[in-house]
Parts: sequence; structure tokens; C-alpha cells
Amino acid sequence: MDLNCSVVNNSEAALILFQQVGYTPVFAVGLPLNISALWFFFRIRHWTSTHIYMFNLMLADFLLILFLPFRIFDTFCPMRPSEFCTFLICVHYSNMYVSIFTIAVISAHRFIAIKFPLLTKALEARKKAIAKIVCVLIWMMVMSICTSFLDNLRKDKLRKCYVHRADRQLQLSFLLVLEIVGYLLPIAIITICSTQAICTILKSTEADGSLQQFEKKDVLERKRIVAIITANMIVFIVCFTPIHISYLVSYLSPHEPGKVKFSSVFYEVSEWIATTNCCLDSVGYYLLLKKVFRAKS
Repeated sequence: MDLNCSVVNNSEAALILFQQVGYTPVFAVGLPLNISALWFFFRIRHWTSTHIYMFNLMLADFLLILFLPFRIFDTFCPMRPSEFCTFLICVHYSNMYVSIFTIAVISAHRFIAIKFPLLTKALEARKKAIAKIVCVLIWMMVMSICTSFLDNLRKDKLRKCYVHRADRQLQLSFLLVLEIVGYLLPIAIITICSTQAICTILKSTEADGSLQQFEKKDVLERKRIVAIITANMIVFIVCFTPIHISYLVSYLSPHEPGKVKFSSVFYEVSEWIATTNCCLDSVGYYLLLKKVFRAKS
């Protein structure tokens, strides 16, 4: 690993300070949260398909957190572009997109369970096997995309270990895959499934309430589910929309040597926002595991 600690660009001092201040608490908070979630997951004796999807999401977040110290170290002592940097970038973004696809699958899984409860019961015996296959396919798809477009992340395309050269743009095909497959398709699935699930729950609440057969406790439980679905959708939009807008901004921005462009600042801030998702997902783990252990007790 070749270091270049003595070289500091004054024009990027504020941006480097932001990265140092931003990523350190993400690691400090995210690591214990994800380790705690991992410990709780392995205390569950009987896993459901939901547990499998959530564990896959937690695994992606945990791996991203595990390699985050290299990102933090690079802000204090920049590493020269190398094949190791290519590996670190692949790990960072592979785990991010595994998270994105897993969240989309969880939204679809939840929608089917709410909208078609009879179908869910009919597939009860196969749901765990389907969940395992889907999780494996997600990892295989992300790895295939990363391998296919690896040339975009080679050391000759990097200005610093985690910084792409402005004069070496991403391939248009790679950009389209990231934008369409990596963002537009998942957010369409999440938005449609989440809104449909919320509408179904609210309609069932109104219908049961009109018959005066719906207990207050059940009403509160359904409102809690609606709040969780809404929060998950908002968190996804907030965390992953800026980074995909920044891809387009960076691609369309003209190259200006020696200047810190708005597109560079926007990209770094957006990347940090996307990384914070590995901490926010822990709230979902908490709600799921709390319900499991409350049911056991």
C-alpha cells in the first residue's frame, strides 16, 4: 500500500475535513449497532423468510462498515491509486447495491404478504428456500456488474484512492446500469409496493372499523406498520437519491483542471449520505428483533 501523506491540496482542505468528521461517527456508531444485530440474529432459533432478507441486508451493511476504516484512513493519509484501491471501491459499492436490491426485495415481499395473504400461506413451506435463492442471486448480480465494468475503477482512472479522475469519465453503459438497474428499478419497486401496502392496510382498518370488530390494539399495530413502511421508503429516497443524481452531475460537468468543482463536493457529500444508511438500517433490525424476542417471552 503506497501512501502519500505529505501531499495535501489546500483547495480540498474543507472537503477532506468534512470526510474526516463525517465518516468517523458513521463507523463508530455503525460497528457496534451491526455487531449487536449480528449477535441477536444468531440467537433466533427459527428463522423466517423475513429474517433471511434482513440478515442479508445486515451482512451487506456490516461488510461496508468493516472496510470503512480504510476510507477514514485515506482522508488523513491519502493512498496512491493502486489495485488495492480498486478492490476497496468495489467492496464499498458492491455492498451498497446489495443493500439497495435487498431493500427492494423486502418491500416486494412485504407487499405480497399484505396484499395476498392466501398466496403467502400457500407458499409458506417454500418461502425460506426462495429467500435464500433470491439473496444469492442478488450477490451474484452485483458481483457480475462489478466484474463487467471493472475497467472504470482501475488505478489509471483514479486521481486518489477513492476519487475518480475528472478527465476519465465512467462509460455511458456503466452509468446507465447504475442509474436504471441500480436505482430507478429498485425505487420504482419500493415506491409502488410501499404505497400499495399502506393503502391496503388503511382500507382494511377502515373496513373493520366500520364493522366495529376492530380492537384498538389492532388499530395501533396497523398504524405502527404503516409508519415503519413509510419511514423505510423515506430513508431509502433520502439516502440513495443524491448519490445517483451526483453520478449524472459528474458525468455532465465539464473538466476544469486545478479547481474543486461543485460536482465533486456534491458527490462526496452524497456518498457520505448513502453510507449512513448502514446505521439507519439498524433501526429496522431493532424493530424486527424486538418483536421476535417479545413474542418469545
